[in-house]
Amino acid sequence: MNKKERKPLIRELTLTVLSLSAAMIFMWFLFYAVINRIIMRQVTRSMEHVSRQIISEMEKSFLNLEEVSFAIKHDEGVKEILRQTDHSAVVEYAGKVEAKIEQLAQDDMFVDNLIVYSVAGDFYRFAGNLDNTSVKYVIQSVEHGGLKSQIRIKVEEKNYIGYVSDIYDVNKKIGGVVILTEEAEVYRLFELAGKDENLRIALAADGRVILSNYPDYIDKDASVIESESKYRLYRKVGVTPFGLLVSYEDSNRSISIIFFVAMLIMALILFAILEVFLYSWRKKFFSPIQSVITEVEGFEGGKGEQLPLTGMEHFDGLVRGINDMVERIEQKEKEVFEASFSLQEAELKKQKALIVSLKKQISAHFTVNILNIIKALSVSGENERAGLLCDGLSFLLRYANAGDSFISGMDEFFVLSKYAEIMEIRYPGRFTVDIDMVDELEEIELPRMLLQPIIENSIVHGIIGGAAESVGEVHLFSEIAGDKVRFVIEDNGCGMSAAALTELRENIANADAGDVEVEGLSHVALVNIERRIHSYFGKEYGIIIGSEPGKGTKITVEIPRCKRFA
Repeated sequence: MNKKERKPLIRELTLTVLSLSAAMIFMWFLFYAVINRIIMRQVTRSMEHVSRQIISEMEKSFLNLEEVSFAIKHDEGVKEILRQTDHSAVVEYAGKVEAKIEQLAQDDMFVDNLIVYSVAGDFYRFAGNLDNTSVKYVIQSVEHGGLKSQIRIKVEEKNYIGYVSDIYDVNKKIGGVVILTEEAEVYRLFELAGKDENLRIALAADGRVILSNYPDYIDKDASVIESESKYRLYRKVGVTPFGLLVSYEDSNRSISIIFFVAMLIMALILFAILEVFLYSWRKKFFSPIQSVITEVEGFEGGKGEQLPLTGMEHFDGLVRGINDMVERIEQKEKEVFEASFSLQEAELKKQKALIVSLKKQISAHFTVNILNIIKALSVSGENERAGLLCDGLSFLLRYANAGDSFISGMDEFFVLSKYAEIMEIRYPGRFTVDIDMVDELEEIELPRMLLQPIIENSIVHGIIGGAAESVGEVHLFSEIAGDKVRFVIEDNGCGMSAAALTELRENIANADAGDVEVEGLSHVALVNIERRIHSYFGKEYGIIIGSEPGKGTKITVEIPRCKRFA
């Protein structure tokens, strides 16, 4: 990752802390959801248990209404009262059954008024304190209203609910019974049964709510309330028209809201703490270290340059350590450079000594041989050929003893052509040398006397030393491609065996080891040429050799193009 793509440390820390905070808040919400679900389940179970208890307790009171009504309408004494038309007879029979009816009514204090009436309109009040007018109003409301099971009526400024039942004598209606209870008594029961303000208790008659401690339930269909309430329990009271409904308003909602708000407040506090934490660490740690990193990334060193101090003691120690390390590295680099420079100078001196050695060999051994040939030619009267050898030897000696280390490719090829002419006169009819010179050679520079030893090896060892019957051929040409130049010298001489070629290649590969000594213009000269190329241009350049016995040898010298050296 490059410098521009890398995120600052403080940003990395901020993203990490925010990710951890988000994960923590998520786990917090998950915990809330699980706990809330468990609480709701427990509340539901608890509500169902409480609702059953409430309904059971209230059900007793309403079932007693049914029992009282059932006992009265099947009592023979009551029926005798209703059969009488004489008022005195009604009073007589009523006295006989009054004690029994009062006992039934007293067993349930829920009964406020108990009235028995005949189809003729006569009535007898067994319990209650309604006056006659009110009683007649109640009877009239029941009969003319067509009420068959329950009644809700307001009498003497009080609201009553009532249970209505017909009395029959052999399938003939002879009267009825009305049991009235004040609504206040029902609400009192609601209060006693449901002390939890979240409990909503309702009394339904024929499926519709008539009384409830929750006003919104009144006159609503009980089935609708059941479908809308999350927690509810509805039970019909025996065969009466009444039913009891208990629902539970989720009080946990307020707890949930409080818990949710608390979570938000805690999250805000958490983020505030994190911000303080990030600010503190940004100031004391990340800003200084980021400053050090930025300075190090842009630090180039050299000339005694040092990183600036941050002002924080902990990091200034780090900066001083880096500065000391840079100073030591610069010192080591200087020492390495000086050592490398010394080695390069030593190598150059070695190469110069090699060149001097080659020059001496040309100046001595080669010169003596050529002079002997010139003498022989003069004695035999071949003065023209002797003159050519004199001119060639003179040119070659000036070339070998020139001061410049480098020479243009064109000049090198021209010198080699002069050398070839001398060798052809020395060994007449034994070989020919073909040198291809192109204009691009004028722009190419190469070390002096780099190719001459290779030409000599091809002539002396490849052709003359091979004692071939046919005329030998030596071909020299150049290949210029991109930033590289290749000089190719190939002959059709005796070549080398595989073992000799392998040994020569190994010697050339180990040329830099320095364990191959120069003994003259022989194959070992190729090792010295490899050393010179590495010294001037580096190890990516050098000599490539190919040879086969009886077919000749091909040597390729590769150097960089147009690279000048002093």
